[in-house]
Amino acid sequence: MEAHSSQGYSIVGGRIPILVTLKKTSDLNPHEETVAEDLKRLVDALKENPVLRHPIIADMRTGIVLDGTHRLAAIKQLKCNFIPSALVDYDDPKIAIERWFRQLSGSNLQSLENDLRRLKPKNVSLDECEEGLSKRRWYATVEKLKSYLAFPVRSPDPYQMVQDSHNIEIAARKQGVRITYQDNKDMEATDSESLVMSTIKIEKKEVVETVMKGKLFPPKSTRHLVPSRPLGGGVPVDWLRGSDFSEAQSRYQEYIQSRKVKRLPEGSRVGSRRYLEEVFLFE
Repeated sequence: MEAHSSQGYSIVGGRIPILVTLKKTSDLNPHEETVAEDLKRLVDALKENPVLRHPIIADMRTGIVLDGTHRLAAIKQLKCNFIPSALVDYDDPKIAIERWFRQLSGSNLQSLENDLRRLKPKNVSLDECEEGLSKRRWYATVEKLKSYLAFPVRSPDPYQMVQDSHNIEIAARKQGVRITYQDNKDMEATDSESLVMSTIKIEKKEVVETVMKGKLFPPKSTRHLVPSRPLGGGVPVDWLRGSDFSEAQSRYQEYIQSRKVKRLPEGSRVGSRRYLEEVFLFE
């Protein structure tokens, strides 16, 4: 299952190869913005219990962060120069990129709908919603029971499309509307009054191109599906401070290679969360 390498811990028997190692924070590139409240909550938690529990996941070639944007930002705020990282090959077809659906709920939905109609959306059918998003005729759709609004694209630039859809979220929050994120657009029967917002699906090459331009997508623009996930092997935050990378990397390498690793199948629960992907748990 594993092979000790000169850089860290190589997982070679999983669905994809992974190298768990230490990286300089300056060599990593987030592709999404952080949420201020979530970042503050994480920084406060790390100050109270200064142990980073899990490695982030990043592309080994570009340093693009696929999972762990807030952890990277929090570690930087805590004056750390290094972070445990699970490096993968972003070009591997087993790594997929999907999207999040937004469920909008609350007492001010009618006011929000009035605001959205000022954007001159088209009234379309359910089938036209998804077809238009896939062909990028719309940058977003908003559904409610049998009412379907589609927002025509203003620019062929995917970055602009995502920004336009994020502006709908901003308008919703200004109205006091509650937004929850889910991996499908199904609603419970009790949520019949809610709105569901769908967006375009970003492609991997568009993520890379946007990062290379020095831009960040808004939060929750992408949902990366990585079929294997390393968890555990938590390290003290103090280990991640300092300026001698070689010394820190050697220390982390010795530490991570001393851990026992348990392979858990898809659907396993670790702590309070159930993981859809297989898990390699460093104990």
